[in-house]
Amino acid sequence: MSPLDPDLKRLLAHSRQSQAPAEEFPVEAPFGFASRVVAAWSPAPPVSVLGDIQRHARLSSCLAVAVIVAGLAVFLGWPKAPHPASGLPTALSFAANQLSP
Repeated sequence: MSPLDPDLKRLLAHSRQSQAPAEEFPVEAPFGFASRVVAAWSPAPPVSVLGDIQRHARLSSCLAVAVIVAGLAVFLGWPKAPHPASGLPTALSFAANQLSP
């Protein structure tokens, strides 16, 4: 047996002794319980085409904002290229000077 068994037996014995008489328990369901059961049992109303389009538009706009934010985070976190030294020509000017006749 596990060490929980004696404790569990003790708790079950106490719970049997402390149960309230049946007269103290309510006989009927609480107010509003039946309407909740019927609402949960009935099928959901059909979704209209407009509601479906709105849901997809909302989802796609949230995804677009997430992509933009992720792109900005990558762009701002990208290391900046150092400025070329003023005495050294850039690669473009070097290529232009080499290709010109």
